Amino acid sequence: MTENTTKIYCTFQDAPDHNYQGHPERPQRLQPLRAWLDQPPYPEVQWLDFAPARENEAALVHNQALLAFLQSACQQGSHEFEPSPSYVTPASYQAALGAVGATLAVSRKILSMGKGHGFAIVRPPGHHAEPDASMGFCLLNNIAIAAADAVASGVGKAAIVDFDAHHGNGTQAAFWNTAEVGYLSTHEDYIYPGSGRISEASHARGRIINIPLPSFCGNLAFTAIFEQVVLPWLRAYQPGMIFVSAGFDAHFSDPLTTLTLDTAGYYQLSKMLADMADELCDGRIMFVLEGGYDPRALKDNIQACLAALGGHEQFEDSYGKAPDQHRDVNALIQDLRKRHSLQED
Repeated sequence: MTENTTKIYCTFQDAPDHNYQGHPERPQRLQPLRAWLDQPPYPEVQWLDFAPARENEAALVHNQALLAFLQSACQQGSHEFEPSPSYVTPASYQAALGAVGATLAVSRKILSMGKGHGFAIVRPPGHHAEPDASMGFCLLNNIAIAAADAVASGVGKAAIVDFDAHHGNGTQAAFWNTAEVGYLSTHEDYIYPGSGRISEASHARGRIINIPLPSFCGNLAFTAIFEQVVLPWLRAYQPGMIFVSAGFDAHFSDPLTTLTLDTAGYYQLSKMLADMADELCDGRIMFVLEGGYDPRALKDNIQACLAALGGHEQFEDSYGKAPDQHRDVNALIQDLRKRHSLQED
């Protein structure tokens, strides 16, 4: 990667009024990052203005019944509306449109420039939101809408890599029959939402890949999965732009999951993806925030991703190296490579 030539286009929305007492998906997740608006961690970071998405933009993925439901639910005041639990407040519909708008601002900037990296640092998150249902803390599917918009704008094919600890059932559902969008998810097995089995989407082998991982698999397993499955898949799929559902709840400090990545691990994964974008699609790659529920770790992990996108090697790491864990994922890798006809690099 060439240093100091590729801009990192970013947006920030912490949605302070989308807030429900005691819920882990809360504005405080992003509070440690607010200082970056005045002092970005790296000189390549360029903050973009954005406006809330229009409903016809959300309708690239979601049906009108869901949009009407969300508006009605918000008018009823603050409450949980499904058992994961997901919630709305009177401000949540506009917050959801804001997150979509902030994501589109980044993807459209990259597409208009023809190159560039990006990160939409937004909440509420999106990858569990299906075309007809909000769930899993997610109201509208930010990354799916941006990918659909990019395809409609002529990017060719879009590839979505989802390294959130939970399977992005909503993104998978949105592109179940869409040849122009590939989806690959690494996620912890046997946790919410219960989807993402390796055998799912048998009609779309080589385009939709689910990688359920054992607990405590850590950096080594993720690196092996990326080197032997994710990168070969991207080379085979040949996207015009790479989108990353960047959930940081796989960090070992996170209260909701037990995959035990650390911040250095996130840096390495992000660098591999950024380098692949440079190789395949003129550096067109953007990250969109999903989960991550330890605010200190979340800040460090986002900074590590920005470092990788900007060609830097220094980033904050408050927690340091994860406890030594290792799970043998070789059999899983061989199954995936055979199942999806992935060639040796």
